[in-house]
Amino acid sequence: MLFNSHLFLFVFLPLLLAGWFGLNHCKKYKLAQGYLVGMSLWFYAYLNPVYLWALLGSCLAGYLLCLPFRKAGAGKWGKAVLALGCLFHLGMLGYFKYRNFFVENINAVLGSGYPLLSLFLPVGISFYTFQQLGYLIDCAKGEAPVCSFGDYLTFMVYFPQLLQGPILRYGELVPAFGKEQNRRWNTERFAAGMQHFTIGLAKKVLLADTLAKAVNFGYDHIALLDCPSAVLLAVGYLFELYFDFSGYCDMAVGLGKMIGIEIVENFDSPFWSASVKEFWRRWHITLGRFFTKYVYIPLGGSRKGKLRTIVNTLLVFLLSGLWHGANWTFVFWGFLHGIGVAWDSLGIFTLPKKRMRQAVTFFYVCLAFVFFRAETIGEGFLVLRAMFTPKWNGFLFQMGEALDVSELYIFTKGISMAAPSALPVFYLLLLLLVFAVCIVVLAQKRAAVLVENAVLGRGYTFAMAFLFVWSVLSMTGVGEYLYFSF
Repeated sequence: MLFNSHLFLFVFLPLLLAGWFGLNHCKKYKLAQGYLVGMSLWFYAYLNPVYLWALLGSCLAGYLLCLPFRKAGAGKWGKAVLALGCLFHLGMLGYFKYRNFFVENINAVLGSGYPLLSLFLPVGISFYTFQQLGYLIDCAKGEAPVCSFGDYLTFMVYFPQLLQGPILRYGELVPAFGKEQNRRWNTERFAAGMQHFTIGLAKKVLLADTLAKAVNFGYDHIALLDCPSAVLLAVGYLFELYFDFSGYCDMAVGLGKMIGIEIVENFDSPFWSASVKEFWRRWHITLGRFFTKYVYIPLGGSRKGKLRTIVNTLLVFLLSGLWHGANWTFVFWGFLHGIGVAWDSLGIFTLPKKRMRQAVTFFYVCLAFVFFRAETIGEGFLVLRAMFTPKWNGFLFQMGEALDVSELYIFTKGISMAAPSALPVFYLLLLLLVFAVCIVVLAQKRAAVLVENAVLGRGYTFAMAFLFVWSVLSMTGVGEYLYFSF
């Protein structure tokens, strides 16, 4: 089920809130938590009930693997159990997500004919696998206690973060279930949650989904790209991905506030970054810290010299790329980011002014994300070649027409009847206006700061109501969430 759907907003969410607060008001705390788990499972199974069995099977096995660590050290079998748990979680992820990818590459290299399987990819498996893996390791190291199965299941299936993260730690969520004040209705907290949710919904529906039309059209016609359209295509996809992912995460944070069991932020104005290294401290924060804690530091981090630091950095980003998808484009994307972070770590050359460093960082990140979107590495290089080839063929007009904003139908229909030759120009101006709005939004502070500093006057309240209504009325276009693919 999508956050940006009428079913979620007008059926699921009211039922969830009514049942959650009603049961907690009657002090039926265990029943309320069970209700939250049940609603979360409905939320997940709505996409495809088959996914539910993989999720529940993974959670049951994951919890059983944690039980030996109820006592410190888990005895002489602790390391074996931890190894078995890591093998199980990574094996499950590898089977569903990477089995055919590896078989295809083995067949290509060896000329063999190993068959491909018709496997379904459980939505969110990359997120809930890493969350379980992190918790298991923390239990084994004594950094987190082994909780009850009810708390464990709630921790893993809590619907605001189940499908898209953030990848949480035990202390960021589970202790909140035991605090009675979190289960009580709180008007201020609920209002802040509504504001946070509305900002995220607007970012997703009004910006990301609008940009997606032009971006998808451009990537469907890569051979027709000229220099201006290729540049806008690369920037447009990075904007689309950011508003899609951060908007969804903002909605998740808002839902957590409404319910009273809050989750951490996953983005911190990444386009203000003055280095690729800083970018990854601000973008998909919880994934970055997962790889830092469980991969980079165990490999030696930056403690064993510059060469080892570079190797460790590249390995982490190659794994990060592969985590995003079973395609060499993601691996290459990760490699490019690894090169950028390694370069920053060496500190060989830096520009004198922060604005210059921010511009260069955005340019480099933008180029790297071309391969994140391209179907093949070759397609990615075609986009880059178009960007750096001085050429104009008017393809921008076609990208503008692909926007097809339904809210402006009457206006565009009038132009097509009165002055049809002016319609392509109008669409181009509309495309540039969308980019301008995106830049203005990116220049603002992150949603949490905006909500915290908001003055609840008539103007602000009207603006929030207007954004919410406009977003709901616009939920008829692109009905997808990009990170479902990962």
